[in-house]
Amino acid sequence: MNVLISIKKTIRYSQRFEGQLTEEQLFERLIGNKIYKKEELNQFVKLKSLSSLSSNNENKVFEEKIEKAKELAKKISEKFKDVLFLGITGSVAAGYPKKDDDIDIVMITKINKLWITRLKLRSFIMINKIPHRKFGKREKKDEFCFNLWLDEESLLLPIRKQNLRSAMDLILMKPIINNDKTYEKFIMANNWVKKYVATGYSLKPSAPQLRGTFLDREVLFDKVVNWLVFWPQFWYMKKRIKNEKVGLHKAFFHR
Repeated sequence: MNVLISIKKTIRYSQRFEGQLTEEQLFERLIGNKIYKKEELNQFVKLKSLSSLSSNNENKVFEEKIEKAKELAKKISEKFKDVLFLGITGSVAAGYPKKDDDIDIVMITKINKLWITRLKLRSFIMINKIPHRKFGKREKKDEFCFNLWLDEESLLLPIRKQNLRSAMDLILMKPIINNDKTYEKFIMANNWVKKYVATGYSLKPSAPQLRGTFLDREVLFDKVVNWLVFWPQFWYMKKRIKNEKVGLHKAFFHR
């Protein structure tokens, strides 16, 4: 795929979400399986005088929603020690959210801590009246939508989720909490992203070489508790589950 085709595909993709890209954003989000240098792209943009690009990406709505996410992350960091990662995805991460958009959140926990953490977090946000999207309900302004839960054993997204949309989400994801280099490990585990946005993927930080496996740190007690806490939550959601995929080590909601 040559650079012109990649540019056109990237611009069309952003326009689907009513976004107007800067040259910097175009480079980061360039669709294609070939890695381009920034100089190549800049020369081509100047040569073609692409009018669809924006001169700046200032967005007060974006800044306000990021601040709200940071406030939430601070509270979670203080209360939930088993949370390794909290990241923002969706329209907020892309940089052009609308005023009424919610805030999509990715959570990664320690191994076998997903469902106990989720149960505690749901209680915490309800007690503290933190706005959050309810299961099966439509999004509302500034609600936090916890639409992806993983534990550190399951960082690789399943094959059915390995598509352009997920690749773009991963490239644009904004890490707010990042303990034990979990963001870098998440990026490294999903190197299939190179098939869709190779240039953007090449810009991401790499994780340190992993020693052993997460299973080496697995505690039988945690495994049993995670299993026991999972089933009541699963049966509570079961009748309303449509496209959601829920398991012991990962859960995809609202997608």
